Amino acid sequence: MSAGSDIRSLHVALIDPSGYSRPYDHELARSLAARGHRVSLWTAEFVHGTVPAPAGYRVVEHFYRRSNHLRVGSRLRAPAKAAEHVAGLAGLRRALGRDRPDVVHVQWTVMRQLDRRFYRRLAAAGIPVVFTAHDPLPNVGGPLRRRSAAATARSFARVICHSEWGRRALVERCGVRPDRVRVIPHGAFRYLCDEPEVPPPVEASGPLAALPGILRPYKGADVLVRAWPAVRDLVPGASLVIAGRAMMDVAAMGPPGAGVEIVDRFLTDAELAALLRRAELVVLPYRRIDSSGILFAALAFGRALVLSDVGSFRELHDEHGIGVLVPPGDVTALATVIAGVLEDDAGRAALEAASARAASGPFSWEGVAERHEAVYRELVP
Repeated sequence: MSAGSDIRSLHVALIDPSGYSRPYDHELARSLAARGHRVSLWTAEFVHGTVPAPAGYRVVEHFYRRSNHLRVGSRLRAPAKAAEHVAGLAGLRRALGRDRPDVVHVQWTVMRQLDRRFYRRLAAAGIPVVFTAHDPLPNVGGPLRRRSAAATARSFARVICHSEWGRRALVERCGVRPDRVRVIPHGAFRYLCDEPEVPPPVEASGPLAALPGILRPYKGADVLVRAWPAVRDLVPGASLVIAGRAMMDVAAMGPPGAGVEIVDRFLTDAELAALLRRAELVVLPYRRIDSSGILFAALAFGRALVLSDVGSFRELHDEHGIGVLVPPGDVTALATVIAGVLEDDAGRAALEAASARAASGPFSWEGVAERHEAVYRELVP
C-alpha cells in the first residue's frame, strides 16, 4: 500500500460501458492506482479519437466491439448496441465472479432498467456497488428519462455527486436517501497539460475566447454566437472558437459572424490542450448543468472563465472565486462580461490565478481519489 493509506489495498472495478467519460475514468483510475489500489476499467474502444494511455491500471475494452464501428446514424447501430450491451453484462458478470473485486464503481448506465437489475444482483452476491451521478438531472431527454435516471440513482447503496447542487437534486428531486449520497468534487484534468504541443484546431487572431466540447442545445452555443457581434463592437479583433462534435443542428446556432469559427468534430486531447493554451478566456454559456468536464480542463490550464449561473457553477464561483457568472440565456449580459474580461488584463489575471489555485488545491486528483477510497471502505467488509 502507498504512503497515502496504512490499510489494505482494494481491487476496484470501474464500469463505463460506452466510455462517456474516459478522461475522468483515467484520472480517477490512475490516482487510485497511485494510492496502491488495483484498478481495472471496463469500457469500450473509443472510436472517435484519442484517449489517455492507462497509467498503473488495466483497461478492458469489453463492450460494443462490433456496434461501435457502425456508422453513427445507422439504423442498425442502436439495436446492435442494445444486443451487445446485454451480452456485455453477461460477460462482465462472469468476469467479476472470477475476479471478485472489492468494489464495483459504475460511472454511467446505458440501458437503465436492465442495468439496475444487474447491479442489484451483483450487490446481493456480496460485491458492493457505488454509482457516480455525473448528471443527477439529465441534460437531454424529457420526463421519462429523468424518472429513469432517478430510479437508477435510488438503486445504489452509495451515490457520488460532484456538488452540493447535485446532492440537493438527488435527495429532493430524485428521492435518493440522504445517507446514501456523498459529495466528491470533480478533479481538474491535469493530464492534458502533458500533451505534446500541436497547433490549435483553428488559427485565430486577436484575443481569443473558446467554447470546447461536444455541442448540444443545453450548452448555449447559440447564445454565444448571438452575443459575439456585440463583443466585437467592444473588443475589435476578438475571436471566438466553438469546437467539438455537434450533437445538434449546427444551423440552429445561427450564422457565425465575423471572428467566429466553428469546428464540428471531436478534438484530440492534444488539440484541446492547444486550444486551452491559446485562449484568453473559456466561455460556458450553459442553460443547465451540474458539473462540466470542460470547466475542469480549463482549470488545469489556469484559464479565466465566464459561466452561466446554473447548477454547481455558483458554488465554484462563491467558494473558490472561479469565473464570472452571467444569467443563462442573457445575450447582452454575456457580451458585456466577455468583453470586460478580455479588456481587463488585471482582472483576467486574478481569474486565472483563482483557476490555478483551485486545480492544484480542492480539485486535485490526489484528494479526490482519497475521498473515493473512503466511500469504498464504507461498504467493504
